[in-house]
Formats: sequence, C-alpha cells, structure tokens
Amino acid sequence: MRTLVAVITGVVGLGIIVSSVGAAPSDSESAFVDHPDLTGSPVQVGETVFGKFLASRHAESVGDFAAAASFATQLLAEDPELKDIARRGHLLLATAGRIDEAAELAEQVVAENEGDPLANMTLVTRAFERKDYDEALSRLDKIELTGIQRIIVPLMRAWALAGDGRTDDAFDVLDELTGTNGMGPITGLHAGLIADLAGQTEDAQAAYERGITASGDTPALQMVEAYAGLLMRTGQKEKAAQLLETFTLANPRTLLIEPTRDALGRGEAPAPVVNNVADGAAESLHAVANLLNRERLRAQSLIMIRMALHLRPDSPATLFLLGQVLEREDQVDAALEAYGAINPDSPYGWYARLNLAEGYRAQDDIDQGLRLLRAMVRERPDRTDAVTALGDFLRIDERYREAVSAYDTAYERAGDAADWRLYYTRGIALERAKLWDRAESDFLKALELEPDQPLVLNYLGYSWIEQGQNLERAKEMIEKAVLQRPQDGFIADSLGWAMYRLGNYPEAVTHLERAVALEPGDPVINDHLGDAYWLAGRRDEARFQWTRSLSQEPDPENEEIIRDKLQGKQLPLPLPADQRRDI
Repeated sequence: MRTLVAVITGVVGLGIIVSSVGAAPSDSESAFVDHPDLTGSPVQVGETVFGKFLASRHAESVGDFAAAASFATQLLAEDPELKDIARRGHLLLATAGRIDEAAELAEQVVAENEGDPLANMTLVTRAFERKDYDEALSRLDKIELTGIQRIIVPLMRAWALAGDGRTDDAFDVLDELTGTNGMGPITGLHAGLIADLAGQTEDAQAAYERGITASGDTPALQMVEAYAGLLMRTGQKEKAAQLLETFTLANPRTLLIEPTRDALGRGEAPAPVVNNVADGAAESLHAVANLLNRERLRAQSLIMIRMALHLRPDSPATLFLLGQVLEREDQVDAALEAYGAINPDSPYGWYARLNLAEGYRAQDDIDQGLRLLRAMVRERPDRTDAVTALGDFLRIDERYREAVSAYDTAYERAGDAADWRLYYTRGIALERAKLWDRAESDFLKALELEPDQPLVLNYLGYSWIEQGQNLERAKEMIEKAVLQRPQDGFIADSLGWAMYRLGNYPEAVTHLERAVALEPGDPVINDHLGDAYWLAGRRDEARFQWTRSLSQEPDPENEEIIRDKLQGKQLPLPLPADQRRDI
C-alpha cells in the first residue's frame, strides 16, 4: 500500500517540466537579450520572434502567466512549426486559466504525443464541460498512472462513468483508489456524492459513513455539508444535528459551517455540495489541487485549480485556494483579484477579506488595509481573528501603542481561550512600545501555554540579555530555540548577539557567521557580525561586513551608525573584563 505523500511526490505530476510557479529563463534563453535576431536586427522584446519568446519567458518568470501565454500564442500564430512552443503555450494558457484556448493547443500536443498527461487532462476538462463523457473516458485511458495521475485520473474517471449512467462502475473505480493510504476520506466523499446525485440514498449514506470513519471521525467540511444534506432530506434530523455538533466542537471558530447550521436551524437541507457531474469533476480537481498545495507543488496545484474553476467558476472554496496559492508565490495582484471574486458576505468571503487586508499591506496600501480590518472588527464583535489581524497590521507598521490596543481588544474577546500567539504578539508590541513589565508578563504567559515555543524563547531570552537580566536562563532559552529551529538565521543571530553582549567575542563570531550564512541578505545580522569581528580583532573583515550591511538598505538610524563606524566613529567597545560573563 502506497502512502498519499509518496504518490504525490514520487513523480512530478501532469508532465509539467517546471519546479516552481515562476521559473527563471535558462542561460541560453537569457543570451538572446544581447544578440541580434536571425535577420541581424537587435532583438526588440515583443516584436521579433525571439523578442516574443523572451517576453514570454520573462512574463513567466515573474508569474504573469496571462502575458506569457499571450506572447506564446503570438509566436504560434507567426510560426506554427516552432518546436515545443505548442506544448509550452498550452502549459501557460492552462496556468493562466484560459482553458478553451489551452484545449486547442492540447489537440496539437496529443497529435505529437497522445499520452501527454497535462494535454489530455485539459481535454478531459473540456469534455466534462460539453458532457461528452465518452471523450473524457477515452482521454483518461491515455494517461499513464504515475505520480499525481494515480489520484486525479481515477477520481475523474469515476465522475465520467457517473455522467454516463454507470454508477456501479464508478464505485468500483473509487473502491480501488481507496487502497491508496490516506484516500479513504476523499473516495468516501465522492462515492457519496455520486450516489446522492443518482438518487441512491442508501449507497450515499453508506459511502459518507465510510469516509467519516476513514477520516478518524474528524471529517472535512464538504463531507459534513454533503452528509448533513442527505440526512435532512431523508428525515434524519437528529443525526444531522449530532454530526454538525461534533464538527463544530472540533472547529469552534470556523464560519464555513454557518450556511449548513443555519439551514438545519430552519429545518431545511443545506445547499448541495454538487449540483451536477461537472461540479463533481471540479470537486475532484479541487481536492487534488489542495493535496498538491499542501506538498508545496504549487505549479501543479495552480493548473488543477484553473481547471476546476473552468468547470465551476463561482466556487468560493476554489477561488480562495487560488488566492492562497498565488499569494504564496508573491503574485499579490492576482491573489487580490481571486479574493475579490468571492462574495464578501459568504463565510469564505470573511476569510478572503482577511487575506485582502494582508495583500493591501504587501502593496503598502496601509490605509485601505486598516479601513477593511476596522470595518470587520465592528462587523463581528464576537470574533478575535479580525482584531488580531488589525494588531498584527499595526505592529508591522510600527504603530506599537495602537497595536497594543487592538491586541487588548482581542484578549477581551478571547477570554480564557487566548492562546500563546496572542500573548507573544502583544508582548512584542508592548516591548517595542517600551512597556516592558507588561511585555515580560505576556512572554512568560505565552511560555506557560507553550513551554518550548522557539519564537517566544528567542524573543524573551534576547530581551533579558539586552537588559542584563536572568542571563543564565536567557542563554539556555536561546540555545533551546536554536536546537528547535537550527535553520533559522534570526534565532542564530540572537544567540551570537547574546554571546557578544556577554563579552564572548570568539563564540559570538561563530554563531553570527552561521546566521549570515542562513540569512545573507539581512543588514542587521551583517552589522552584528561586523561588530563581533571588530572586537575579535578581525578589523578588515569587520569593515567588509559593515559595507555589506550598508548595501542591504538598513533603516536610517542604523545606516548612520554604520557609516560612522566605517569612518572610525562610534566603534564597538569591548565589555569591561569585570562585566564579562562565561555562562
């Protein structure tokens, strides 16, 4: 029995030769920039054949797949025989969500390679849209079952069989897929949806219950929505209420269950999870996209999302997943567009607006982000997520006292449910606002709730050393944080700087060199290493690190200090021997 992770990661799925959503051009492609085209004329990006090629590659490298696809299609219009451009254009069009155009190129791709998995899946998507289930099955048969195809092909085949009226065959396909470890909840859900759509209520109920059991009695939202709907339609209201209560107890703060809870409160069945076969296929694509995203295979996830949205363009869950994937790939504008397409009054709309606010901050649109969050704080006075996000927003914007006020409101709303994160983030704001007694109390409370939390250990330990307090415990705390997060350059910097503040300059150099290796682009860490080099007697290396720190755009106050050090002013002074501590 193969595990789900092994299936996903064993082979890069869908035949996509790309390691990330924004792959950089190769050296050979970049070389075109400095050379004339075949006529001897300089390359003009977007005008000559090579120019369009370069423009397409550049657009892809920065994640602008719509532009990349447009340049690729222009290339094909000028020269349809260009080697591999059809396959690349198809990939870019699918990634950009232009599935109809991608399908046209997919036909060219499969003419050359009938087993191309991505091209066939594009044609499968179009076949579902056209209700041509024979075509869908024919295309699915041509895809080799390796990597992620081991999951998506059977799911899509089951729905194609369902569309063809062959529900028993669909169940057989899903039963076989259940043998892949970890797939029980997904196959149970889809078998239930297929049976439910076909009016086979007993089979649907049995499938949903198998899925819930396979999920360890912690079913996903879609399972609860689908099964509760069936129970309500078949008069099993008490069982539906119990299912909902169990889910709510396990997920007390989620808003996503609200429509189902409201429907049950009115004595009605909630809206169905799927209304037709195409919706079911879209749910399959969404499920696989979610699995890929969790494994950080975002290029593949993005294509699955685009196909799902082609079949079900108004799905709030899939639009939200699209926004998340794009946001994680720093495609902020496209992510905001995805979040903005979700009905703001829906449960997903609430979470989309939280992410919109974060997107505005990333775009330096501070005022719009704050307006949105403050409106959300007023809208739901019982919730802590918006007001906590407001505190984070203000803290990152260095408005520390305002951040403290927002966190205080979050604390009042949370009561006994306040977790370590709230105490930790409020502690940071309090410390930066120079309210140390309250800050220290919050950090200690955070550690009481989460004793080995490395972020809290690091922040409190570093703060104590800066103040010359609790030095032995502080050093132990930072060392424990380093052990838990050995690849965190900022925590390594804390340990090195602690050694520096304690007068142990050789050991400080050791830790700070490692911190710079982990975070080479951080101006503060490079400055710290320069100071440690200076007091360790390595003066040339110190000047190099200070110069390097200047090149990394430190904040204005630190920039002035670094420039003074390079001019022989404000040079680091060693700790007096009687104050040095060997702990």
